[in-house]
Amino acid sequence: MRTTRLAVLSALAVTAGLSSASAQTPAPTTPPPATTPAPVEPPPPVSSPGTPAEPASGAAIPGPGAAGQPAPAPEPPPSPAPAEPATEEESFPAAWFRFDSDLGGLQLWAGATHMMSDTVGIATDIYVNSGTLGEFDIGPSIVAGPMYVTPMIGLQVNWAEWRAVALVPQLYITGGPDPLYMELWVQNYVYSAFAEDAPTTLYFRFFIDYKLGKYFGVGPEIEATFGLNDAAKPFGDTLTSMPVGLNLMFSNYGRNNVLYVFAGYETQDTPGDNHFAGRLTFVHNF
Repeated sequence: MRTTRLAVLSALAVTAGLSSASAQTPAPTTPPPATTPAPVEPPPPVSSPGTPAEPASGAAIPGPGAAGQPAPAPEPPPSPAPAEPATEEESFPAAWFRFDSDLGGLQLWAGATHMMSDTVGIATDIYVNSGTLGEFDIGPSIVAGPMYVTPMIGLQVNWAEWRAVALVPQLYITGGPDPLYMELWVQNYVYSAFAEDAPTTLYFRFFIDYKLGKYFGVGPEIEATFGLNDAAKPFGDTLTSMPVGLNLMFSNYGRNNVLYVFAGYETQDTPGDNHFAGRLTFVHNF
């Protein structure tokens, strides 16, 4: 009986020793796999509105702003400068120059008209001859349909004598409906305004041309000069000159140019009994 108890106690003692040894030995770990998988990269950050997307490889990635806030959005590109308004082309008054060659020698003219409205302007011009006379004229220019009516007053001076020599009231009517073109000149040279023994004359010129095409016109011309005082009547006649003839108009003689050729017969007495009358005129309009 005692032997049986000793056997049981011995069995319990062996069992307790095995249990204690089992508690002190660590459990074996799971063997590692043959290859280690690559680490999984986190997905790229999602760009929020107003934030630039992730730059391409090799570009610097902006870090977060202060206090962990997202980086500020880039400044918008500058707005294009407003287009400058179109500059209006500067306009100038209508202007012209002309030269004449006749019994009065070489005469040079230049003038312009400053329009104050659609129908009224201020016309001015200067006139010089091949001698020592010069003249300045001014007056209104009135548009009357296809015609221009220009009354003027002029002052003529003699540069060699350093004095004014004449007042010159004038009237010009020019233009006309196609295919007609006409000019009427009235010039009153009052030389007696500055010297008692000086002549005073009244001069008329009239021609009317019929345009035969774009480049040519032809028509009659008549001129007349009247002596208004004794000093202006070399032969005692009031009508001191009246040539009658033909006027040729070469329009479009180059751009904005006109050439006039007048040839006529002087009907009044002349020094030397010469009766040929004529004039060459060139006009350029700006």
